[in-house]
Amino acid sequence: MKRIAFISAVLSALLMAVLLHSCEEERVGQTPTNRTPPSPLTNVVIEPTYGGAFVTYSLPNEVDISHVRCEFVFNNRKRNVLSSVFNNSLEIEGISQEIPIELKLTVVNGSGIESVPHIETFTPLEPPMSFILNSFRVYEAFGGVTVTWENPTRMLAGISFLATNDDGEFELQDIVYSTLPTGVKSLRGFNTDRRTFAISITDRFENESDTVKFEREPWYEAMLDKSNFLRVSLTGDNNTSHDNRPIEHIWNGILHGAHYEIWHTVADAGFIPPQTFTIDVGTLAQLTRIVVYNRSGDNDMYAYGQHNLRSFDIWGSDNLQHFTQSGQHQVSTDPYWNDGSWRQDWHLLAECEIIKPSGSPPGTNTPEDIAAHRAGFEFDFRQDVGKMRYIRFVVHETWARTAALHISEISVFGDDRE
Repeated sequence: MKRIAFISAVLSALLMAVLLHSCEEERVGQTPTNRTPPSPLTNVVIEPTYGGAFVTYSLPNEVDISHVRCEFVFNNRKRNVLSSVFNNSLEIEGISQEIPIELKLTVVNGSGIESVPHIETFTPLEPPMSFILNSFRVYEAFGGVTVTWENPTRMLAGISFLATNDDGEFELQDIVYSTLPTGVKSLRGFNTDRRTFAISITDRFENESDTVKFEREPWYEAMLDKSNFLRVSLTGDNNTSHDNRPIEHIWNGILHGAHYEIWHTVADAGFIPPQTFTIDVGTLAQLTRIVVYNRSGDNDMYAYGQHNLRSFDIWGSDNLQHFTQSGQHQVSTDPYWNDGSWRQDWHLLAECEIIKPSGSPPGTNTPEDIAAHRAGFEFDFRQDVGKMRYIRFVVHETWARTAALHISEISVFGDDRE
C-alpha cells in the first residue's frame, strides 16, 4: 500500500508540474509591469514625402515600452502604422491626395497603455499615383496606340487600359503591374476608326485614381498571312532542326507550342553567335512590328532561360536578286556574309532585347515575368526604309548563352495593301 501511495504521489507531482509548465507556455508577449502610461514622444519631426511622410522622434528613456503607434484617417478609413521600440522613425504611405492629414502618435507600453498623444497635421507631396497619371502620353500607332508613363518613386502601380468597342462601350484591354521608373504599353488590334482610350491606376493600398481618356485614330495594320511564309536559306543561316522540329514551326499559328511544335536548332552544328536565319513573309509590305513568342514548356519552365532569344537584330530587304542561296545546313565561309558586308544591302528594322520585367536572377520568375513571356515580346520596326519582303534575324545572345536556338512562334504585322 505504501508503494502504491508513493507512486500516486509522484504521478500527482508530475501532473502538477506539467500543468504549471503548460500555463507558463500559454503566456504570450511581455509581462505587464504597471498600469502607468509611458511618457510621450519628443522631438517629433514630420517630413512630407510623395503620398505620405517620414516621421522621426525621440523615445522616452523608460524600460516598459512596447512600440510606437501612429493613427490617421484617410478616405474614411482608420489606418495604423506601428514602429518597433528599436526604431526612432516610421513611414506613412498610400495617401493619394494632397490634403491635410492629422497624425496621432503615441508610445505604448507592455500592458497596452498609451501615452499622451502627439497630434500634428501635415500635407503630403504629390502622390505617386497622381504623378504617374499626369505623365501618361498616348500616341497613334499601327493598329492602335502606344502609351508611355513615368514612375520615379517606383511604386507598385496596377495600370488598367481600356478602349471603346464598335458600340462605343468601354472594354478592358489589359492590366499591367509595374515598379519600373518608366513604362510603355501598346494597345493593338483596332481598325482606323476614331475611338476613345482610357487609363486608370490602383495601388497596393486599394486607392483608385481618376480615369483619364484620350481620343485617337489608329493607323492601318494587319497581321501578315503566315500561310505565305517560307524559309530562306542564305549562306551562313542556321536552319538546322533538332529532333524533327524545323523552322516552319515558328509560323504554324501555335503561340506556345508543346515539345514537338517549336523550332529547335542543333547545338553542335558549328554555328556560333551571331547566328542568322531568314524568312520570306510572302508579300511586299510596309512592315510595322513583330511579336516573338519564346519557348514556354510545361509550367513555363523555359521562360527567360536556355536557348530562348534574348538579344537580336532584325534586318529587312525587298528582294534577293543579289544573294546566292545555300544549302539548308551549310556553314558560311564567304567573307561577304561573315564580315558583315551583307548589311550594306539590307535595312536595319529593329534592335531587340528581351528584358525581364522584375529584373530577378535567372531561374526566378515573378507572375509579372510570366505574364510578359506569355504575351509575347513586341518590337516596332523603323518606318523610313520602305516596303520589305524578307526579314533576317541576327541573334547575339540566348538567355543561357548557348549555341542552340529555340522559338515557339513569330507574328509579323504591316500594311500589304497595294
